[in-house]
Amino acid sequence: MEFEYTGVPEEKRDGWDYLHVGHVMSGDLEILVERLPAQANVSRIRITTSAVGFGSVWQMVIDEFMATRKVCGCEIWINDDGATPAVVKLRLSQLAREMSVK
Repeated sequence: MEFEYTGVPEEKRDGWDYLHVGHVMSGDLEILVERLPAQANVSRIRITTSAVGFGSVWQMVIDEFMATRKVCGCEIWINDDGATPAVVKLRLSQLAREMSVK
């Protein structure tokens, strides 16, 4: 699955170029992030999952994250092995924290 979101590029761009949270294992997932060039106003999210038929659930969870966190200018890869929506939200929250701390 792939999703794309546009927004306003962040003004402050120091601290990180790549991030990683989580681990691929049963019932969990990992998220890898690469920052795009400073002028990029798009974020792309690619999801690889073992679960079939949950596209609408993924769309809802990712839409909620992008609406509240305003992430822009990133390539995001999510490698999932059957994580529940609660675990997905936890990992996305961890990612947001890492993005703001670094």
